[in-house]
Amino acid sequence: MRIPLPWAPRERPHRRRGGGLLRTKFIAPLLAVAVLADVLISLGTPQHAAAAVEDYRPATYNMQGGGGKWSTDIPQLTSAGYNVISLQEAGPNPPGQLIWTSPYLSESTHWSGWRVQEYLWRPPGQSQNWHIYFVRTDFGANRVNLAILTSYDAPEVHVARPAFYGNNGLPTSRPALGITLGSTLFFSVHALASGGNDGAQLLANMSAVAGTRIWAAMGDWNRDPSNLAIRRGWHRYTAGTSTQQSGGELDYMVSNERIAGYGGVLRGMTSDHYAVGFRRLAANAGVHLLNAHDSNRDLGVDTTANGAHVNASGFRGYNTVNGSWKFVSAGNGLYSIVNRTTGKCWSDNSGRIIQWSCNGASDQLFDLNYWNDTGQLSIRPKNRTTCVGDDSQFGYGTDMLTTDSCSGGETRINFRFDYDPGPNAPLVVF
Repeated sequence: MRIPLPWAPRERPHRRRGGGLLRTKFIAPLLAVAVLADVLISLGTPQHAAAAVEDYRPATYNMQGGGGKWSTDIPQLTSAGYNVISLQEAGPNPPGQLIWTSPYLSESTHWSGWRVQEYLWRPPGQSQNWHIYFVRTDFGANRVNLAILTSYDAPEVHVARPAFYGNNGLPTSRPALGITLGSTLFFSVHALASGGNDGAQLLANMSAVAGTRIWAAMGDWNRDPSNLAIRRGWHRYTAGTSTQQSGGELDYMVSNERIAGYGGVLRGMTSDHYAVGFRRLAANAGVHLLNAHDSNRDLGVDTTANGAHVNASGFRGYNTVNGSWKFVSAGNGLYSIVNRTTGKCWSDNSGRIIQWSCNGASDQLFDLNYWNDTGQLSIRPKNRTTCVGDDSQFGYGTDMLTTDSCSGGETRINFRFDYDPGPNAPLVVF
């Protein structure tokens, strides 16, 4: 049945919530709170009419119970340009003014249903109010709750059904909170701390909510991304390093949109988790290049001299410490790959990659392409039809060649951001 929603409060006379609240029972494949509007007049930044994930600046952060992090950590993310922020362990109550509360999704106020609240809040340093969408999922200590902070006024709010239920029919895992922006649904996810074994089913439930639309689920999955089962056509976007300060990559994004050169970048915070922002690969920004065929070993050089071979770090006696690179545009979609420590460029030297003083010659120009898996690159020298890859003839960890088939697994290169280059950094062209 459809439950009518109230008119907006007086302080928001220009916005009316019409339509209603879609109420479904737990025996359905999902729960969805559809907050519809007769006329959408945004209080915040206007939405993209038909935007994809990369048209926003999403981030995720496990706040370890919220508290003062709303006024200390969150402003660091909003000031850095992130505008759709998925939050876990958001604490008992968000800051700001409560402006709307949905009815409960069913008769029980606890385990049989949830209600979503919307708050208006101006983060320190911002000139406008932001929206906090909040759902209580912790009915004990009331700290492990979900939220989404955004500068946009979402026309729809969603709650995706939890993965697990007990014999009494009550849920034993958390739901996911979602909002619709443009044509994209963003979800905040906190999988079970016992290893995140609810993650795969929760993904299926979120996908069911989205239907044919684009969706992105961000949060603390409590398991390594390689151990999270995903369906064909879904993609993981990760930081490529530990996101929990005690170790383990737990915080990342899964989406049904395939985005070239997209990944996560860490931002240090006061929680036991780092915040992870998501962005496209930027030119002139520092990245580590990782050989996916060789356990993601860093690619670097062991000396600063011309002629040093580019190889995997710490392998075969190499002391490869100079492993930070940047892509410098040479025009026409080609790039030089420059070592940030030595200032020297990748060069194709008779089929092997070495570093050499940058001179703009054709053997130092490379075409960047998107490989089959998420976040992975293939790098093709300008003068070849083959790609840069591991020397599989002599075993993993040897020098990087330029003669591998571009469709072979030896040519899969992952990347990891050294730092957040900011919202205005020029993007790498694929």
